[in-house]
Amino acid sequence: MNRKSSWLTLSACAAVLALSVSLSGNVLGAGDTAGTLMEQKIAGARTKADHESLAASYEQEATRLQEKAGEHKAMGKAYKRTGALQEKHQLVTHCDSLVKKYEDAARENSALAKLHRGLAAKAQS
Repeated sequence: MNRKSSWLTLSACAAVLALSVSLSGNVLGAGDTAGTLMEQKIAGARTKADHESLAASYEQEATRLQEKAGEHKAMGKAYKRTGALQEKHQLVTHCDSLVKKYEDAARENSALAKLHRGLAAKAQS
């Protein structure tokens, strides 16, 4: 393996590792705190303000997920320009798959936000 291909392989591995950490939340369970907070917010949601808060959280997550989808679209385009590297390692397909997953998750979060906005409209203050 020549120096350039070693560097490209190392860069691809680093990108996959960074993505894995990103998708799984935070390293060492730091993401558990946010999950627990959302569970508490969901369990206690009774008022208009509670549901508005949940809706805002879901909207924020949908925005974050759309941004991640955009990042992976750009990465896929960059891999397409690499020629042999992307063909050998199917990196474009990998990025396309992640784009779809992030966009699907963003749509689900937007749907949950809409549902909680509806519940907020019906809830008592």
